[in-house]
Amino acid sequence: MLVKLSLEEMALACDGELVGDNQFVESVITDTRKIEPSSVFVALRGEHFDGHDFAYQAIEMGAVCVVSDSELQGICHIKVEDTRVAYGRIANLIRHAFQGPVICITGSNGKTTVKDWLAQSLSHKNVLKTRANLNNQIGLPQTLLELQPYHEVAVIEAGTNYPGEIASLASIAQPDVVILTNASGSHFEGLGSLEGIAIEKGSLITGAADNATVILNSDDAFFDYWCGIAGQRKVLSFGFTDKASLFAKDIVLGAQSSQVTLCYQGETLSVEVGSPGRHQIANGMAIVLALMTVGMSFTDAAGKLAQAVQVSGRLERLNTKKGALLINDCYNANPTSVKAAIDVLTMQAASATWLVLGGLGELGERQDEFHAELGEYAKQKDVSHLVCLGPLAAIAGKTFENLGGDAHFCDHHEEAAVVVQELDKNHAILVKGSRSAKMEKIVEKLKD
Repeated sequence: MLVKLSLEEMALACDGELVGDNQFVESVITDTRKIEPSSVFVALRGEHFDGHDFAYQAIEMGAVCVVSDSELQGICHIKVEDTRVAYGRIANLIRHAFQGPVICITGSNGKTTVKDWLAQSLSHKNVLKTRANLNNQIGLPQTLLELQPYHEVAVIEAGTNYPGEIASLASIAQPDVVILTNASGSHFEGLGSLEGIAIEKGSLITGAADNATVILNSDDAFFDYWCGIAGQRKVLSFGFTDKASLFAKDIVLGAQSSQVTLCYQGETLSVEVGSPGRHQIANGMAIVLALMTVGMSFTDAAGKLAQAVQVSGRLERLNTKKGALLINDCYNANPTSVKAAIDVLTMQAASATWLVLGGLGELGERQDEFHAELGEYAKQKDVSHLVCLGPLAAIAGKTFENLGGDAHFCDHHEEAAVVVQELDKNHAILVKGSRSAKMEKIVEKLKD
């Protein structure tokens, strides 16, 4: 942890009551398996667990105090209203002790890629970044609590499933730089509408530091709205027209990379983007602006894009046992990201292209409409074959089939893998679906 905290300091930040003696602590833990000397144990409650069941055990294992929402007899504890809120407030104490820039990223698509690509591009600095998908009410505070004295930059991802979550995360992280990639068709189930998604994502802007820099997608339908709520904060934008602060032209898309001219304040640079797809050019421009915000020159920042971003399960290029190209993009999915992945699939040098599609979650009442739209898009882009896993993906398959495409309908992962397992080097296979579809099971069966 970046600095030691006193129990009194923590209690004050949490609007809690310290029951016991004040002392300084060196770590804040939510898992008793990770208890260490001079640590505080925060007893979180979840749908299937209650940390309060382990409060006394935590003390026996060496914790000096427990953060609890109930009275604990005979042990030092901080009594609070809500331990999850308290956890965030304790993390906020560490955030305020950090002197480097905190960069927070949100959006419907691209936030994990931007987070990892940006951290990779800051290789000359000691960077703390969000691990995996620890981007929620527990993961974001946990990340901030991992700050150490040697860290120079924090690159933090903020995700959401319900209204108000981003505002809460913003109050914890209070970012110096905000990157909002876009608002598109994801989380309809929790956020209700595209407008609701845009408002929720925009909460990261209004929760940022007063002097923060806000980096926005000028091609997004909600760009003007986000600019309006930015207030006096500095706004930089990226896009594919000269409306943006940084824009791309002369684009040549390739199977594994793209060539593009980037334009910023009258200066132009010919740049290689090491990851394929138009969406990766957009992600790359957001990264360039962020790098310049923390002091890098335009030329040096743009040069960082040549190195492909390596994110497991994000357009990850593998090979099957029979030699077919296997594109593993099953980290997660929404309609926009599926279309972007289809674009990459159909750019590959292959005699036939195969999309193995699992169902997309959290689309609410419009789920059938979105899946049918994906089947239409796959046919429009000349995907050769569509392999559908489960009833939702089957809606895409029926549309694809009705338009003259070759569709295969499967009930199980094993069945879907069998359809494509004998394909050779003349074929390209894309595996895509929401996390709930567990499409990685198919990838594991296929990969060499």
